[in-house]
Amino acid sequence: MKTRVTELLGTRNPIIQGGMQWIGTADLVAAVSNAGGLGVLTNHLTGEGN
Repeated sequence: MKTRVTELLGTRNPIIQGGMQWIGTADLVAAVSNAGGLGVLTNHLTGEGN
């Protein structure tokens, strides 16, 4: 599928996997990216004072 989004992002499909803290792991991001979408890896802080 070719859309403005796919052209802008360089993806095959206009699918963007939003960042999901604690479950948006590198495996999920890789799976979405390998399927032609845009996978987003989030950074989260854990522990006291963060």
